[in-house]
Amino acid sequence: MTGVRFGEIHSYRDLGLALSSVEITPPEPKVYRISVAGADGDIDITGALTDGDVKYERRILTIEFAMLGDNRDIHNKYSEVMNAIHGKEFSEIVFDDDGNYFYTGRVSATALSSEPLKGTIIVQCVVDPYKYDWGDNWLWDPFSFETGVINEMYNLEVKGRLEVVFIGQRKKYVPTITVSSAMAVQYKDKNYSLSTGKNKIFDIKFQEGNNYLVFSGHGVISIENIGGSL
Repeated sequence: MTGVRFGEIHSYRDLGLALSSVEITPPEPKVYRISVAGADGDIDITGALTDGDVKYERRILTIEFAMLGDNRDIHNKYSEVMNAIHGKEFSEIVFDDDGNYFYTGRVSATALSSEPLKGTIIVQCVVDPYKYDWGDNWLWDPFSFETGVINEMYNLEVKGRLEVVFIGQRKKYVPTITVSSAMAVQYKDKNYSLSTGKNKIFDIKFQEGNNYLVFSGHGVISIENIGGSL
């Protein structure tokens, strides 16, 4: 039976909860407006303040589970669920039917609602606005080759010249580029120097779609991969 994994705890396999419904609310965009005296409405300056990269508030996942059994079983199960996940923050919240991605946030459980032989518990998760992909740690079984994105960017060898194509998702970010020796990288027709170790160049910001990097030198590189989708 499909369910949800909170860290290492699976809702069905470990807690015996039957997934009834899921509601995933969209994250609220952070919109900035100014009022102009003598004019109708206001002016939206969101794009100007964020360089076109709209930011979002955290979002809420509302998950309803069913518990079956007599009243004593249901109350015991409710305590087990509360002890396992209530109030805790999880770096990985994963839906079985959306295994390409994970959410990160804090979990809380609501009061128990019960009737003869059945109990209902609603779990709310306040999570980051983006769901994140697994980067180089993607797994074969849950991965969807129709909707998933693979960017294998770890320990790539540069022998004079190496062109890398990184497939960006909706979340824009400045990657950390780790190199084993000093070399250069070209991004959008501009050249940048990389020092041995970790480098973060704020003019290199991965966008949605194909991002092209050309490395010149000799050594091994790794590119941080934290793609995210709404």
